[in-house]
Amino acid sequence: MIAPAREIVCAILGKIENGRIFSDNALNSEIMETVDLRDRHLVTEIVYGTLRWRSRLDYLIAAASSRPWAEVETGARTLLRMSLYQMWHMDRIPDHALVNDAVELAKRNLRLGVDRYLNGILRHLARTRPWQEHARIQSAPKWIQVSLPRWLWKRWANRYGESAAEAFALSLNSPPRHVLRLALDDGGANIPFEAQPSDLVPGAWVQVSRPEEKKDDRTLTVVYQDEASQLIPHLLGDIRGWTVWDACAAPGGKTAILCDKIAESGMVVASDSSGKRILKVRDALLGCRTGKSGIIVADARLPAPFRRRFDAVMVDAPCSGLGTLRRNPEIKWRFQRADFPLLQEKQLNILRCVSENVRSGGALLYCTCSTEPEENEQVVERFLSGNPDFHIVPPVSPKGIAAWTGSDGMVRTFPGDRLWDGFFAALMVRCR
Repeated sequence: MIAPAREIVCAILGKIENGRIFSDNALNSEIMETVDLRDRHLVTEIVYGTLRWRSRLDYLIAAASSRPWAEVETGARTLLRMSLYQMWHMDRIPDHALVNDAVELAKRNLRLGVDRYLNGILRHLARTRPWQEHARIQSAPKWIQVSLPRWLWKRWANRYGESAAEAFALSLNSPPRHVLRLALDDGGANIPFEAQPSDLVPGAWVQVSRPEEKKDDRTLTVVYQDEASQLIPHLLGDIRGWTVWDACAAPGGKTAILCDKIAESGMVVASDSSGKRILKVRDALLGCRTGKSGIIVADARLPAPFRRRFDAVMVDAPCSGLGTLRRNPEIKWRFQRADFPLLQEKQLNILRCVSENVRSGGALLYCTCSTEPEENEQVVERFLSGNPDFHIVPPVSPKGIAAWTGSDGMVRTFPGDRLWDGFFAALMVRCR
């Protein structure tokens, strides 16, 4: 009988490999409800470990394969990677059980004969244990050692220097901190596990112990949201009574913070181009304490479906997501360098369209969850060069934000400096 946890791991990794889902969404989906708490933790570790260390895993598997690795079918690669990860990094499961489950899953899901191919490779790896040969890993190309695509390693090595790039890349293979936001402001007294308030972001709490049961998360209005993500709306400062348009609102975490900040006299309009995604925004706003809100389906790349101007417009732009590799490591394998130009044009188009709805003296906040200049500084520079009515203003909120603000007035949360996501933000004001 195949272990339920490994069967679920195989299914989740298959969906991720086919680009149908992101890992953090998959690991919080209904499929995880079918296994007990202990197995949920096991599934999470195997999925994330396999994705984070894919280059190293492929390096050793390819050396043991009788077929060119690029020609091996996707399902077989998935089974080999997840099995080797468990052999290499975990001691809970005997090798023979791993091999048996991989073979049985291959018989069930893959074409005839693949099971024998997997069986031979995995038995060879279990016997020879090549990962224990330190020199073998150290002799691999650096992008394999740190588990990055070659193009991304070369980009970061050129930008940061090899030593800093190596430390940065390796840091992304460690789990992120679990940070939450309370939809009800009770000072954290009722959080069902140990947590500490963030030293930077108001309302953010860093979880320092694991809840005994997942259902505990539902006894309180707790939302898990990265600390850097929670930071972004606070860059607008005191917006009580303001009208705010969140132009790319889904999934709604930042929208909810805006609603709390505007108080009862303000209003937030949240929009997204996807009707399905806008439903997530609706759900995210159910626990908001204050503030009026409206939700619409609207494509921010087109002129706004309303004429009014707002005190502030926030653009959490569609981006590569390369700042979120700790929680979505599959992005480094999906995203391609050639994707940057198209993304930049989309981001710039959104900025140009929504800027028409910022009042004189109002704020335009642009952000991405990316560390890459094509999506960040270059977008802002191109926008400002064609829109002289706007200029950069260094944010003064929240307290301590100066430590993350560059000399150009733009905010960068670097994942290598703190266990949070890599975000970029530029706060602009319309002068006339």
